[in-house]
Amino acid sequence: MNDWDGVERRDGIKRRVRRVYRFVDRRSGFDRRKRYPILGTMRDQPSVLIGVLVVLNLLSLVDGYFTAAELGLGIASEGNPVLDALARRNPLLAVTLKIVVPLLVSAMVWHGRKTRVILGMALVALGLFAALVLYHLRGLGLI
Repeated sequence: MNDWDGVERRDGIKRRVRRVYRFVDRRSGFDRRKRYPILGTMRDQPSVLIGVLVVLNLLSLVDGYFTAAELGLGIASEGNPVLDALARRNPLLAVTLKIVVPLLVSAMVWHGRKTRVILGMALVALGLFAALVLYHLRGLGLI
């Protein structure tokens, strides 16, 4: 029954080689067994994600416009301390930052579009900017 003849065959340098197994994690947060109606559509159809990013950038510009209008009317003050300091120094710097930062964030979202967390954060940002624009509209008395 036992076929071992008692001779050790693991001799020499091969016996001392330590095997190193490296696990490369390539998970994206999407389980292949589940369906993701919103985030899966954003991942699989780039036009949907481009639409979300365009609307997000437009809402950011509208927020900047309404903030400038409220500051001009004296209704409100700038809540972002970085933009407030830039606007006091040079308003053009604040406008440039207000335009460039959402574009950079959109580029990062596009680069990480295969991960579920990034796509979820893009939707959360879209909701927050929509709520902020509604807050501005109410503050200006337009709704």
